[in-house]
Amino acid sequence: MSIQAVTDIDVLALAVRDRESRRLVEEAITAYRGGALRSAIMSVWIAVVHDVFSKARELASQGDAASVAFVGKLDNAIEHKNIVQMQALERELLDTAKDDLQLVTPHEFETLRRIQEDRHLCAHPAFITEDELFQPSPDLVRSHLVHALQCLLIHAPLQGKSALNRFKADVLSPSFPSTEDGIRTFVSAKYLNRSKDALVANLIKVLLKAPFLEGEEELLRKKRQLAWALSEVAAKKTRIFEEIARPFVGQFFDGVGDGRLLNICTFIGAEPQLWGWLTDPVKLRLVRLIEECSIEDMKEHLVFDAFAIPELADTLLAKFTSFAAPERIQLLSDNPCREFVPFGIDIYATAGSYRDAEKLGQTVVIPLAPHFGADDIGRLLDAVLGNSQISYASATADVLLGVFKLTSATLPASRDHWQRFVDEMTAQHGGKTDTPYSYPSIRAKLDAA
Repeated sequence: MSIQAVTDIDVLALAVRDRESRRLVEEAITAYRGGALRSAIMSVWIAVVHDVFSKARELASQGDAASVAFVGKLDNAIEHKNIVQMQALERELLDTAKDDLQLVTPHEFETLRRIQEDRHLCAHPAFITEDELFQPSPDLVRSHLVHALQCLLIHAPLQGKSALNRFKADVLSPSFPSTEDGIRTFVSAKYLNRSKDALVANLIKVLLKAPFLEGEEELLRKKRQLAWALSEVAAKKTRIFEEIARPFVGQFFDGVGDGRLLNICTFIGAEPQLWGWLTDPVKLRLVRLIEECSIEDMKEHLVFDAFAIPELADTLLAKFTSFAAPERIQLLSDNPCREFVPFGIDIYATAGSYRDAEKLGQTVVIPLAPHFGADDIGRLLDAVLGNSQISYASATADVLLGVFKLTSATLPASRDHWQRFVDEMTAQHGGKTDTPYSYPSIRAKLDAA
């Protein structure tokens, strides 16, 4: 037995979720190291049994019908000390785990069944002759340990249909994260870190299909969150994503009607490689739909998320510039993105009144601010200096303070622009730094930065 082999088992054992299952695995490892090989196999099987019971209880607490029924039988047998029923439950345990609880795949079932069979040989030596007494080899015991860990023990009870139903419930829950970073963290921690390939493959299909199917209107309204979740799957499970999504995308979207095809803009925006997997007819249809869609459709389907695709950028910009200023403001506010920054600053620069400047500051400038670079900040501050309706609007200080906070990452590159702005506004007021229109709040931020 190599030191590396033991280390690998120890690392896997640390990933076992259930505390009691982990203790049983550690007992098996100790027996394995001490040469008590039959005892090790028996401990491995006990760990498998306990882990299935534990996962069934967890699934039952979340309302999974098959798990509720199984736990009910188990508790009834325990309560009435029904040995025959308990033996039957253990004998049929792997079938239950595969068919009802969907904790293991058919391949994993066969692997775990071999552990069960060897456990019987270890526990019932009277059933074989003395000359044939079962003598497991160290390599066999180590194989059983690794397979039990990899097939079952280290995984969360998130396999099969119940996991996908819970994912849908999570997405529709009010507590589901609303930011891209939050969604990525949530999806990785709950669904990817210890999930099996089969679940990941099914999750990919659900994420891609949901917004395009009839009867999934609730999920359709969460398409941006679904797109971010899909992008996280692509980042963390790259091999499975490419194996499943590449052929699936090419086939599935050929059958999506015009009424729902625009929803794909959000997905190709979050995961641009999807665009390359679409067939040419679907790409041509999408371009045509963008050219013809109304402003309501553009907002509803989040069409401008597709700016991430270079082949669509000119079409999207042409569509945006075809609208009048009020419609552009709506689109800027609802779909702030880097491509709209120059247009937003130009619109802000034309404010015709104090109230107009304040409104544009909140509806155009603040939403676009996270996409500003240092040069954009310079253009924005030039717009303020060049239009007294903006610079002397009472709420402009709050707008610029918001921009400063949202663009703090651009410092020190943007510092000169901010410094020039406060210096010029101060000069307009006789060098006084304590008047509201000398923007003392911005100067204080600069001094503290």
